[in-house]
Amino acid sequence: MAKPPQNNKSPEGNPRAASTRIKAKNARALAGQRKHDKRIGRQPDYIDESRKHLNRIIMEPDPPGVMRAICEKRRSLRVTKRKMKKDASVAGCGIITFGSEAAALFETLTPEAQDRAFLDLAESISDRLNTTLHGLVVHRDETTIHAHYQIASYNLDGVPLSQATRPAVMSSLQDLTAEVMARHCPGIERGNRYGDRLKAGAEFRDTLHRTVRELHRDIPRELATKRAEILALEVKTQEAQARVDEMQGRVDKLTEKAELSEKEAKRLATYEKRLADRVAELETAQEHAKKATAEERRLADIARDEAEEARHEAQRVSDKTGALLDATKALTAELTAGTLRRTKAGKIHADNPDAIKPGFPDIGPALSAATDATEARRLEEAKAEKAKTNRIAEEERAETVRAEARKLLDDAKEERANARSAWEEVRWLQTRLKKALGMVTKWLKRPDLARGARLQGEAMQRVIEEDMGLTQSMGSKDADEDFAL
Repeated sequence: MAKPPQNNKSPEGNPRAASTRIKAKNARALAGQRKHDKRIGRQPDYIDESRKHLNRIIMEPDPPGVMRAICEKRRSLRVTKRKMKKDASVAGCGIITFGSEAAALFETLTPEAQDRAFLDLAESISDRLNTTLHGLVVHRDETTIHAHYQIASYNLDGVPLSQATRPAVMSSLQDLTAEVMARHCPGIERGNRYGDRLKAGAEFRDTLHRTVRELHRDIPRELATKRAEILALEVKTQEAQARVDEMQGRVDKLTEKAELSEKEAKRLATYEKRLADRVAELETAQEHAKKATAEERRLADIARDEAEEARHEAQRVSDKTGALLDATKALTAELTAGTLRRTKAGKIHADNPDAIKPGFPDIGPALSAATDATEARRLEEAKAEKAKTNRIAEEERAETVRAEARKLLDDAKEERANARSAWEEVRWLQTRLKKALGMVTKWLKRPDLARGARLQGEAMQRVIEEDMGLTQSMGSKDADEDFAL
């Protein structure tokens, strides 16, 4: 976890200076930086919650996806052999800080004047690096006022800033920082250069900005080295003290005499000179031991702070891991039960939101994807159910049509059967009529038949013939074929 910006109180630093640092970050690291800048989610313990309302967003930081798209578009201006790597840098994340006196001067400005100064400097830096500004946030809830800015990590020519910025260019940004800030707040100066700080007595490692990982790696080794140096200096101090005591004894022995011979007087002068030299050696050894002890305490304090911070971070990670695990279980249960859905406004609704909330913001993308998947599954199930209902209705309608067709066919068969029975009766009647006609014809041929009887017989013959004609027309071949269907 990064330390909060501190006022520059180092004797080798310039307390009236304003400075800037820039670090390249990939999409994942940028997401974390963006959360820190906007105070999203859990924040470090050194942040004063009572002052968070004093923070100001001058320019909303663009999200990682937008920054990557910008960098890919600029990179396409050059001919490259490979696609842009997934972990490639997409933004340069910078910070503007002040020395102790410079911070006090800057705090005398109004918030509006401070914002103008920060924006002027951030835009000037992006112009100097031939890139664009994509975010600027002012923090007032830490030890000292400072600002975080975000620039595209590919310049307008499609070249990554890591290739386009030489050490001299980065050094010139400190000149630019002092120049711009002095315009808005007279009295602010440039920070001391590395060479000047080294000449002033600063150790080289104190001129470097070390990361948390480097601190974890270097501090234990430096602390062990310093403690070994202290032990050696203690031995050297004891030896120097013994030499002083031994020479002091010689001087005291001679000075106790009432009178000294010429030879003893010369010896005393020699002893006193040697004593002065040995006292000087002792004081030098004591001073070195004092400085080494102070440095050991400083390193021990850093190590203790880092250990405490690491403990807090481990606890935070443990708590976050537990919350994520519980939230993931709750999300899985919601997904299995199909209870996730979106409202008309597009917001996500869950049956047990309190169990999922502790996992935010990390679980946010998974929740959104799970909700969309549930909605898609619910839509497909609704379509399938509707198709099933339609299929059942069609089958019922088809069955009704088939039943009606069967009834019509049965009715037609019954009608045919009834018709066949009627035609059989007609044919029987035809047979009877033929016999009757034959009998009447034969009776009319009798020679002894009276005239009146013959007339009646002929009339009967005509009636039978008409009936015969009627039954014959009804019993046609076509009708017979109809019955054969």
